[in-house]
Amino acid sequence: MNFLNKVADIMILNVMFMIFSIPVFTIGASFSAAYYMGFKMVKNEETYIMKGFWKAFKENFKQATAMWLIVLVILCVLTVDYRIIAYSGIEFAQWIQIAMVTVTMVLLMGLVFVFPLQARFVNPIKNTIKNAFLMALSHLPTAFVLVVIYALPVVVFYFVPQTFPVLILMSFGVVIYAKSFLLLRVFKKYEDALVDRSQQSETDKEADDGIFAESDRMERGDYGIVAETTAPNKVYQNGRFVELSENQDDNDHEA
Repeated sequence: MNFLNKVADIMILNVMFMIFSIPVFTIGASFSAAYYMGFKMVKNEETYIMKGFWKAFKENFKQATAMWLIVLVILCVLTVDYRIIAYSGIEFAQWIQIAMVTVTMVLLMGLVFVFPLQARFVNPIKNTIKNAFLMALSHLPTAFVLVVIYALPVVVFYFVPQTFPVLILMSFGVVIYAKSFLLLRVFKKYEDALVDRSQQSETDKEADDGIFAESDRMERGDYGIVAETTAPNKVYQNGRFVELSENQDDNDHEA
């Protein structure tokens, strides 16, 4: 019964994602909402898929839509470049083709982190995109697997066209659910390493330019280990990690 319930939840998530992606410009918000629920499903925290999806969709709509338009421009530029290489009749040097493939893979590996980060953390657009690429470069094998997971439904359909009805009902939901397992493992390393920025000197803060440093979202302790006495400068609210403001932090200490 648990297995069947999970399958039903994945199907509902899949349908919700497809419906909310129909206008095209809302795909970014749909991805963010789907990952928000995917994380909850993996951690067995979900309640009502449709209600949670709609809540996350509204909360992420403005910022996720802006990032999706940026992603769409990047994908359009890559598509045009590949069409020029394939159909222009110009014989491009091999190193140009290799460079194109390399750049494409780096971009794709960074982009697969963008909307999961939007769903999990509160950050400005600039920092979310920057952190996505820094995280991809820091976890290349995982980033590569995440890209491959996106391609699996296409490969299955190519070799077994009869699976089309099943793919329509399940593919996006299964992909997001499977990716949520890997993404949570990556995110946990940074969530566990959150430290109180107020304990650092101004010099250390200015010198610290690692992942999430600019956004004050996450910081690594020595060798990724945070002392038990260290108070993390973050709270977990409504399924997302939100940074405490200085005023909130001071009030908490006074209390």
